[in-house]
Amino acid sequence: MGTHHSAGCPRPTPSDARRDAIRDVLGVTDESAADTPDVTYGRSWTRHGVAGRELTWAAGDDGPDTAGWLLRPDHGGETASRPAVLLMHAHDGVKFYGKEKVADGPDGTSPGIPELRTRGYEGRSVATGLVHKGFVVLVHDVFPWGSRRVPWPELPDRATAAGYAAFPPGPDTPGIRRRRYDAAAREHEHGLAKTAALTGTSLAGTVVAEDLRALNVLLTTDGVDPNRVAAAGFSGGGARVAHLLACSTRLRAGVITAMMSTFADVADGRADDTTWLMITPGLPAVCDWPEIAACHAPHDLLVQFALDDSHFSRQGMLDSEAVLRRAYDGSGALTTQWFAGGHRFSAEMQAEAAEWLARAV
Repeated sequence: MGTHHSAGCPRPTPSDARRDAIRDVLGVTDESAADTPDVTYGRSWTRHGVAGRELTWAAGDDGPDTAGWLLRPDHGGETASRPAVLLMHAHDGVKFYGKEKVADGPDGTSPGIPELRTRGYEGRSVATGLVHKGFVVLVHDVFPWGSRRVPWPELPDRATAAGYAAFPPGPDTPGIRRRRYDAAAREHEHGLAKTAALTGTSLAGTVVAEDLRALNVLLTTDGVDPNRVAAAGFSGGGARVAHLLACSTRLRAGVITAMMSTFADVADGRADDTTWLMITPGLPAVCDWPEIAACHAPHDLLVQFALDDSHFSRQGMLDSEAVLRRAYDGSGALTTQWFAGGHRFSAEMQAEAAEWLARAV
């Protein structure tokens, strides 16, 4: 089957009503309803030209607090405000970690992360590259990743069985336990999405609510110019950027990497390998996926495509690019870039994104 549009899905929605309709489906009807949480500051560190600080704040539910890292250029005594990026970690099939995938904390690179970065990021820390470009960067965990992950004892039997099936009991190491957890968490994501739907929300809605709180933290951080803040993310992180662009009007620019196609393309045999962050019940009846990101028009948006992305068809990505171009009506505020290779955030893509952000923000 080829990429196609099902009758009545998406439903045509006037552009001035689309943002409100998306917010309504996600459960974010007013961005001002997102609190600016009280922040607790932890350890500080300096490494490779990056000055970092640990942050934690209440996530707004009964779960564990959100942990984040605030990273800035190591220029002691600087008083000028800088542009900033809210950097969204990806899905990566790894929920044991969140922010650690794209940034290094006070203890350096976390165990197991070099392998993940080699596979998806050409061995690079995305956050470090942005800081070296002059940005303040905030990267934080969201449910159910990293500090916001579901503890192993709270996982349902079906999930833990999947973990033990992938990594049977035996001589355990920290690496085996991490991989077992991630195998269980992959199975559990379906249950989390079902539970959210049954309680009138969605996994994506939960995540964007947490991202809005993090955006408030960044906007009120000393040394950040609140008029020059962008959001950027790869894969599942790109899905988070798309939702945030629809739910907030306070971002100067957005970067979505390897997370752009059409709902019809995903439904055409690719849904099983697509995160629930991109699949929200009721949303396809409002608009197509690229139209969510296009809520940001006429402000600056960069969308990066991988030519051989296994998550989407070439035609689906081309279709989404056409939708974006129509939404931006030829405006130079939209930039699309195509790169050779599969589903990854390559060194070239990272460099191009940083250069684009330096111009746009």
